[in-house]
Amino acid sequence: MVSENKEYILGIDIGGTNIRIGMVDRNNTLHNFICEKSNSFIRGEKSLEELESYISKYIKLNNMDQLIAIAIGFPATISKDKKIIISSPNIQGFNNINIVASLESMFNVPVFIDKDVNFLLEYEIMKRKLIGNKIILGFYIGTGFGNSIYINGNFLNGKNGVAGELGHIPVLDNLFKCSCGNIGCIETLSSGKRLEELRKIYFPDTNIRQVFKNHKHDSIIKSFIQAIAVPIATEINIFDPHYVIIGGGVVRMMDFPNKLLENYIYKYSRKPFPATNLTILYAQAGQEMGVLGGAHYARNRLKTNLKQ
Repeated sequence: MVSENKEYILGIDIGGTNIRIGMVDRNNTLHNFICEKSNSFIRGEKSLEELESYISKYIKLNNMDQLIAIAIGFPATISKDKKIIISSPNIQGFNNINIVASLESMFNVPVFIDKDVNFLLEYEIMKRKLIGNKIILGFYIGTGFGNSIYINGNFLNGKNGVAGELGHIPVLDNLFKCSCGNIGCIETLSSGKRLEELRKIYFPDTNIRQVFKNHKHDSIIKSFIQAIAVPIATEINIFDPHYVIIGGGVVRMMDFPNKLLENYIYKYSRKPFPATNLTILYAQAGQEMGVLGGAHYARNRLKTNLKQ
């Protein structure tokens, strides 16, 4: 039950595969957490209406009279003012929508949105106490290839708000069409979608959850891990980071070959530095991290707004 003395932020993490939702109190404690398949309600043109209904039902079910903000992470490019979802290639129905205006009008509380991976990295920075003048790179291999860049206390946004689209860097001679519409994005070779394609072609009798356990020594899987390492090493060579954090559903799979990935990252990182002085960390296991990171971000924004 919700305490009458507590104020809550509703955190939502929408991925290409799952949606996670929960209410977070002032102590960053998570309550009434739910994780379920995102395609159970995101089905195209009515995705916004279905999301609004989903949030409304959750609020009513949990008697959230003390709701003070909503934070939502999307696997999408977000405008620099953090109001408009520009493009969401791995979920349908959210392209070019001012979702903040719509949700604030409906729920009468501030709404904060950002890339889902920014909220995931926000959680890691908070939990590990990595605040300060540091460069931290987050790589999240899930349905797609997510990337978050944190420099000296701020996430890198870029001119239009869409910096850090590492999964969509082009690869020479790659002819696969990406869900973003371009040809040759690295994500087509190094994502959960690609792993499922490889499984269907080369390991059709293996459940996707068992792919690494049963086939991690196969050359097909080794090449897949190599494809993940190349963009990671590329960005490491550009930024020379203090910390590298790697996560996502693919990395959390049973018997994922962490050491092989690290060896490939070292192979493609520039010598002697940054290759010989890398700190590679793995994101903490669990589905709730984006919800907690989003709520932490929203609470900080509320404090900042009060001071202005």
